[in-house]
Amino acid sequence: MARAQIAELKAELECERKARKKMESLNKRLARELSEERKGREALERVCEELAKEISCHKAEFSRMKREIEEERKMLRTAEVIREERVQMKLAEAKILLEEKFSELETAKKMGIESSSGSNKEGKINYEEGNTENPTSFGEKLRFVLGEKLPASVNIGNVHSMAVMQRKACPEAENPHIKRGIKGFVEFPKVVRAIGCRSSKHLGSKLECQKAQLKILLKQKGPVRFNGLFAS
Repeated sequence: MARAQIAELKAELECERKARKKMESLNKRLARELSEERKGREALERVCEELAKEISCHKAEFSRMKREIEEERKMLRTAEVIREERVQMKLAEAKILLEEKFSELETAKKMGIESSSGSNKEGKINYEEGNTENPTSFGEKLRFVLGEKLPASVNIGNVHSMAVMQRKACPEAENPHIKRGIKGFVEFPKVVRAIGCRSSKHLGSKLECQKAQLKILLKQKGPVRFNGLFAS
């Protein structure tokens, strides 16, 4: 009876030993798996850390590139603004130069118009003075030029009207010496003193010839012609 109990106890003890061995082997296997899991986790952590570092590096690079892009955009905007300002300045300078040129042209045009109008006015005044001369003064000046009295048969009004018509018809053919003498500007003595003996003799003979022509034309009974009278 006691031996049977001892055998049962031995069998139970063997079973417990086997179970304990199994448990120990299982524990060892679990410990190995745990260590492997731990190593895998550590490796994963290292990979995650490396990835985090790379991500942080990429973020820094992205932020740096973003800053550079923003700076380039600012520089491009500044360059565009400066270019627009230069264009505006050049346009303003060109506008100022054009205005100055236009003002100079206007000033020159006004000066030319004023000078031409002044010369036209002077010529008109002189022409009107010559045309508005009364017959009496014309006759006195003609007597002064001829140096003697006119015949009674000569009509001073007709002579004056014919002289005016001759001036209107061919003003360029008038003798300047006779014109000045008729208007009362006697310059022959000064001219004779200024030039030499040869020119004075030539001028005197020319004046005598013109006086003779005047006398002949004034003595004619027909209409007086002044075609060659005031030729220079």
